[in-house]
Amino acid sequence: MFRTKRPQKTIFDHDVYLPPEYVAALHKSWAGPFRDKVLPLIDEEPFRPFYCADNGRPNVPVATLIGASVLKEMHELTDNEVLGSLKFDLRWQYALDIHGLEAHTCQKTLHNFRTLICTNDMAREIFTDMTGKMIEAASLSTEKQRLDSTQITSNMAHLSRLGLFTRTIEGFLRSLEKHDASLYEGLPKVYHKVYRERSGYFADVKSSQAKRRLSKCARHLFDLVDRFRGHAEISELDAYRLMVRLLEEQCEVGDADAPKVSLKNPKDIPGNSLQNPSDPDATYGHKGKGYKASLTETCSEENPFQVVTDVSVDGAHVSDQKDVPKVIERLEEAEAKPEELFADAGYGCGENIVACREEGVALTAPNTLGKAPDMDKVQLSDFQVSDDGTEVLSCIQGHSPFSCTVSEDKKKKKVQAIFPQEACSVCPFQSVCPVKRIKGGNYKLEYKLEAMATSKRKQEQEGKDFKERYKIRSGIEATVSEADRVTGLKRVWCRGLDRVRSAVTFKALALNIKRYIVSELEKAAKAKAGGARGLHVAVSGVLARIRGLFRGQPLAHAA
Repeated sequence: MFRTKRPQKTIFDHDVYLPPEYVAALHKSWAGPFRDKVLPLIDEEPFRPFYCADNGRPNVPVATLIGASVLKEMHELTDNEVLGSLKFDLRWQYALDIHGLEAHTCQKTLHNFRTLICTNDMAREIFTDMTGKMIEAASLSTEKQRLDSTQITSNMAHLSRLGLFTRTIEGFLRSLEKHDASLYEGLPKVYHKVYRERSGYFADVKSSQAKRRLSKCARHLFDLVDRFRGHAEISELDAYRLMVRLLEEQCEVGDADAPKVSLKNPKDIPGNSLQNPSDPDATYGHKGKGYKASLTETCSEENPFQVVTDVSVDGAHVSDQKDVPKVIERLEEAEAKPEELFADAGYGCGENIVACREEGVALTAPNTLGKAPDMDKVQLSDFQVSDDGTEVLSCIQGHSPFSCTVSEDKKKKKVQAIFPQEACSVCPFQSVCPVKRIKGGNYKLEYKLEAMATSKRKQEQEGKDFKERYKIRSGIEATVSEADRVTGLKRVWCRGLDRVRSAVTFKALALNIKRYIVSELEKAAKAKAGGARGLHVAVSGVLARIRGLFRGQPLAHAA
């Protein structure tokens, strides 16, 4: 039965039975601000549909479970350590506003709550809602933000190619034995001997023998896939599907009449290929195996602290260039869209510059793609164009086109500007200019908006103003480092894209809350120090005035 966290106080509350000095100490620690500032930010209502309205035992309050999940990531704890902290740590009980008689739950409750969040993609909703409330409470500016990505490793071993084959086949054989022992026993004895009975059979392979052993594994893989292909039950097993996937990604198979299995060249294996059968969602990218997390945070100088405004997790093979439009879209939905977004060269392609500009966002990111511009030739950036790049104003010699049109080619806008013959035919730059002579004698300049944006950016990024403005981007690297130190961001102890995404989102939320708490503690300390100084100044002023009234007389006599 659904119930929200109790609003009323009881005689068991910490503020009632704890000594005042204990309560004061709790308020000086992280527990006080968490209880007073963070816990009220949690909205429990979105979870009401997942519980019975009027039947069954009352649930553990959602606010308690979300708070415990955040503290789990903030302190990088296991489930057992979380349960122990709930039972025996007074700071946890005070932070979550639960007394000793309520401070208990079970690991199954935590597991079920995580499953609920993952299957319904509610981690992002919790993150966006609480972060938005922190931004409002602290009056943070979101006009300037910065973006970066980092590699995330899930709870899986990093396997060699040989290890990948053996683990996948072992997993299928275990699943087959569990599902149908008779089919397992009917397999050739080589599978029992090589993959099940002799632990570490491939561990002592010499480098000179690796190819031979790997080829043998490939033949075994094909035989098992072919043996159970079309089997009504076995072909539906997840372990069998992983073998099929591995065979398609790693091997070449000849025709049906004389099938011959050969290994693909490693360069021909895609980045989204299977890396470990224990985590089929993990892929391979230029930063390694696993996943890629992208973090966006505020970076306005006037903010008392910065917060992560957006977090996303994808396979490691996904390019950074594809992130920017999605980030802008999510930030707009969260009502936190920036005016300027800073990012590194991995995000600074012309497509992203144009896409951001169309959304009213200035993407400040260098562009290092393609060849370096040939400075002996006229570049697109030498033409003066409108802010959106759709109108050519003048060429390098100051001549304006007599017509300029915009068309769309494969969903990309193309600009055509026609310059008069009398201007271009006598131009000293005509031989090195990108304009081309057309029928009738006039000259045409044609470009896509992305090409113009790239050329303009390569010119702009060489300037001192761009380099000075761009310095603020480097702060996101410190944020990624802080998130890893505080929450263990780069190594999550779970598997699967949904679970990893949920864990990383809660880690980003934990980082925001940690910064919020530190800011509140600093604010309280300054207020206390300012109050003490104010009292000292006030008393000193009174004494000075009294001394002024009774000059020459002792203060005690004057009183």
